[in-house]
Amino acid sequence: MKKLLIGLIFFCFGCSSSQKDIRSIEVICYNWDLKYPTESFKGKFYIQPKLYSILNLNGENLSYVCEFSPNKTEVYFHSKIDVKLITDLVKSLPEIDKSKVLVSSYKQDGCMESSSMFRLKVVYSNNEEKYYQYYFQNGSNIDSAIKKIYVALKINQIDGKYEKMKDTLSFAEKKKAIISFSMHNDTLAMPLPGLPVYNKVKFK
Repeated sequence: MKKLLIGLIFFCFGCSSSQKDIRSIEVICYNWDLKYPTESFKGKFYIQPKLYSILNLNGENLSYVCEFSPNKTEVYFHSKIDVKLITDLVKSLPEIDKSKVLVSSYKQDGCMESSSMFRLKVVYSNNEEKYYQYYFQNGSNIDSAIKKIYVALKINQIDGKYEKMKDTLSFAEKKKAIISFSMHNDTLAMPLPGLPVYNKVKFK
């Protein structure tokens, strides 16, 4: 009986050891976009987040969702998702780490666009941080873990299963920080193309 108890303790410790030091996980889904030049503005490349969330291991989260149809709307909210979704994501982190994904292209064809990218920031209890970058591939465990979290947060937002966020200022600062980090690292791996030139149409 004593051996069984000791074995059970080690088993439980082994299952939780990958999570026990994690304080929170930040997830951002984003695209690159372009503000086109005008007569007085030279244009600007920027990152537009579709979703940004700070997740605790118990499923509690502070989240931001940006919608563009029919008009641009931004929602800041607090909600809760299934704890298993977070557990599955933590288990997938080593796979994401191995993939070493970098932004592969920027496109300009009437609009600036890139494939949807995901960046994760894991914050540990000792304040250390680790970043992961990812884009969807074909049917991997990582795909499933990230998609399920994305869908769960979107469903909470669409169905109104949330509370309005109280402190948007500190949240916005963290969102700004991960956007700045993403811009720096993406352009380090692949420099942005040249800005388009403003062409003023003249009518006779």
